[in-house]
Amino acid sequence: MRPHPLQRLDARLLLTAGVLGAFAVTAAGAPLPRIAVREGRFVEKDTGRAVAPVGFNYIRLRPRWHGTFAPGRYDADRADAMLADLRRGGFNAVRVFLDPAPKDGLALDAGAPGLSPTYLANVLDFLARATKHRVYVVPSLLMLPPTKEYNELVGRERRQFGHGNEMYFDDGFVRAKARFVADFLAAVKARDAALLPTVLACELDNETHFLASGEPFSRAEGTFQWGGAAYDLARSADCQKLADEAVVRWADACVDAARTVDPDAMVTVNVFTFAAVGRSGPGRLREDKTSDKRFPARPLALTRTKLAYLDIHFYPFDDKTLDRDLASIELLELRAAAGKAGKPLIMGEFGAFRKAWPTLEQAAAAMKAHVARVRGLGFAGWLYWTYDTDEQPFLWNARSGKGEVLESLREALEATHVRK
Repeated sequence: MRPHPLQRLDARLLLTAGVLGAFAVTAAGAPLPRIAVREGRFVEKDTGRAVAPVGFNYIRLRPRWHGTFAPGRYDADRADAMLADLRRGGFNAVRVFLDPAPKDGLALDAGAPGLSPTYLANVLDFLARATKHRVYVVPSLLMLPPTKEYNELVGRERRQFGHGNEMYFDDGFVRAKARFVADFLAAVKARDAALLPTVLACELDNETHFLASGEPFSRAEGTFQWGGAAYDLARSADCQKLADEAVVRWADACVDAARTVDPDAMVTVNVFTFAAVGRSGPGRLREDKTSDKRFPARPLALTRTKLAYLDIHFYPFDDKTLDRDLASIELLELRAAAGKAGKPLIMGEFGAFRKAWPTLEQAAAAMKAHVARVRGLGFAGWLYWTYDTDEQPFLWNARSGKGEVLESLREALEATHVRK
């Protein structure tokens, strides 16, 4: 693959032919204050008042995949009750996943034109309810829906919505992803521009990563020509530099596309740590031995992008897990670079696995301590996995039992609040 430099993205955005108006959407309350990032802090754009995005991941699962907004499955009343509970508890943010799959997700069918108006109507209803309850939403725009328009940008018909390393290296995939981000924001704006401030930030995917088992990293020797430079695939340092340059270009293209629709839009990327997949850190692709073929986008590289902030996921399994995670993401260098770039760091996922914390009392205490430590490291906010996903019995959700974890997080909230 030898991609040519990206040309300026087409400003004409794919809307769903005005069909959103055919679906009822809950009336929103007064618009939320727009959140911006200034000097490395989250603030209300108009007042400068400091804020901290703190809350939960809200996930409904259908068999094998996300079903939060699936046509015929979206539970508006349950979502509304969750948002009301967050507001009562003092939480202000919720993260949700937008399913790219055909039929049950954003694609009407594989190869069909446009995004699903029914699915989008459910998302817009959720945004309106979140506005009413004064809760910000972080939508994770998973992968790439296999619509006719995105397939044309990719240059071939795609029946599936998954991706590998081509998402970052191939011009067509970069264009399609950027168009997807713009299309989503355009759909929100077309329905009600007052909902745009409720979107705290668009996430470009869930846990952005590369595959060591995919091209070009699956080749342990030879030279790879990309972006006008040559990379020696036998050298871990070259492999890491290649991944860094690709993900920076990808992220910046998506930010540029988002801002053609909403100049104030914030865009972010989230990652797991190198240690979470058995790796010691960046730049050791050939040396590290692990059965997990994934390796994350390097947080230090992401500080060079136009992204508003960075989201890093930490799941504690014992009192040493976080130390390994922090070492693997170059924490000292990362904090310095993020500070210089004015990008806050948040922990957008953390949770309590039952195998690590067998009782709710243990889990609640561990999560409260985990939040305190991460907050002490300078992270500006956090989102717990999950609010009430009973579909994942191997994790304690915040509503498990009598809500012991939820109560511990309410107690942690006081220490997390940012004051002027």
